[in-house]
Amino acid sequence: MTPLETRIYSRPPIPLADISPLEMLLLTNVLECSETDEGLVLFTDFGPTNPIRVPRSELIVAFRASSQYAEDPFNIFIADRVLALLPAGSNTVEDDVMIDIDLSQFPWQFVVQGIVARSVDLREVTVIQWMNHPSQRPESYGASVSLITAKTIHHATSEDLLARFRLEDKALPSAASSAAASEDHNALTSDAAGDLFTVKQLETALCIWEAMLYFRGLNQLGQPVPDNIVRMSEVWDAVGWQAMRSHVREIVPLALDVHEDVSEELEEEGFTFDFDFAPAFVETLSWSEDGAFREGEPEEFLEDVMVAVRRHRQDVVARTTSSFNPPSCQVGS
Repeated sequence: MTPLETRIYSRPPIPLADISPLEMLLLTNVLECSETDEGLVLFTDFGPTNPIRVPRSELIVAFRASSQYAEDPFNIFIADRVLALLPAGSNTVEDDVMIDIDLSQFPWQFVVQGIVARSVDLREVTVIQWMNHPSQRPESYGASVSLITAKTIHHATSEDLLARFRLEDKALPSAASSAAASEDHNALTSDAAGDLFTVKQLETALCIWEAMLYFRGLNQLGQPVPDNIVRMSEVWDAVGWQAMRSHVREIVPLALDVHEDVSEELEEEGFTFDFDFAPAFVETLSWSEDGAFREGEPEEFLEDVMVAVRRHRQDVVARTTSSFNPPSCQVGS
């Protein structure tokens, strides 16, 4: 069976200083890589290689040179599943034999995630993958995108994205109905019209609600939370769940306006809407039984949101790094 042709490109380049010798050995054998002034560019025009074959001597040298990263998941993987299977001693003939390393249980994306997690400057790595069959059959085309951060690896195929676009398209009025009801549409100021959310507004509301539930849970567990969150929990207990859901709907426009104002900073520093901005926005809001509101000057509020974004990311990365346990796996034959 003829395999799919696969092309992969990632960005930004990974700073060379952030890559251990063992990681460099793996990445340059799994993918075609290019060293630039900015760092190591990961790409391939043929698809990733697995299993990889490396000289035993190179593997041992790279492993020893990466001893400062002994607790990293990839180093543990190599130590437990590869080096333990190698013959003892340092015979030259044995050192020069080729070793097969099956990465099915530890894909190269996990290695990149480990680099991002401990890097001071690298916030994320994006991966774009394109595939097709040599026959060029239309149904053989496909693509995927991945976002690798210290917290997780987000992934979506082209079919996933198209399905999402179709859902968004269904929420849009057709051209015919828009033209026929343009006068009514312009006059829609009733409460019923206010109940209609776009997909973007709905996703914003869900992200805010998720952040509120998270912070409420921390407060109920007795974990340290900002005073604004303590006040939010008090309001929650006083007005109930239905009222709090209504308050979420009311602050969606404010959230989108604030996000638009700080979007360039978020993008430059590699922050996301759901995991970074939404919790920081909720944390910065002030609360009363009438709902959430922005306190102080708008510029000060934006600054406070960005401070919360950066602090929240640092806390998450610290927790993730300290609690990362690699999956149990075996090297394939």
